[in-house]
Amino acid sequence: MSWHLSSLTFSQLPSHSCSNVLPSDAGISYTYRLDGSLFNSCRLKAESKTSNDRIYEFQYSDDAAIPAHSAEDLQSTLDTLSTAYIRSGLLVNTKTEVLSTVANQDLSTLSLSVHGDVLSKVQEFTYLGSILSDSCSLDSEVEHRIKAASAFGRLSKRVFLNHNLAIPTKVAVYRAVCVSVMLYGCEAWTLYRRHIKAFEAFHICSLQTILGIRW
Repeated sequence: MSWHLSSLTFSQLPSHSCSNVLPSDAGISYTYRLDGSLFNSCRLKAESKTSNDRIYEFQYSDDAAIPAHSAEDLQSTLDTLSTAYIRSGLLVNTKTEVLSTVANQDLSTLSLSVHGDVLSKVQEFTYLGSILSDSCSLDSEVEHRIKAASAFGRLSKRVFLNHNLAIPTKVAVYRAVCVSVMLYGCEAWTLYRRHIKAFEAFHICSLQTILGIRW
């Protein structure tokens, strides 16, 4: 079970500054070793050669995601961190959104707040250009990427339907402008057949337009 809180206007303050006032079971625990056997699961069980630590928040620029195993833990961690940031002269953006990634969870029963301001609950939101959903599905992301690659239509008259340009030039523009936008970050995706079919349909239609094929 995990809860994620994002779109916080937090500065890059070290989490360990709050670790001494957080509950011992707050955040997510992990085991690691630094002797080159990181990806050997058997060696990670050797307690004498491994170290344990806890993650209280994931920070990127002025945003942060707070993981927790329950809504109560998340509220406690959020209160502690927001108080620490206020002491440093920072404020938490009350436009913060809460995204639950727990299966079969009723969002109506979830209520989180920051110093009295209730946070909104959403099923999906956009972060760093990608759509995150509570179901961890890529349906909305794939649809959004195909729409984002609609620059193909805006370039049709000047590039793809321009008889003064060679086909290799048109294909190069298509790869640079459309394909790069459509597949950015796809290495981290878990695609299903329906997603691949959607991408292939757009790709084939685009190539047919570039080559002047009407059937």
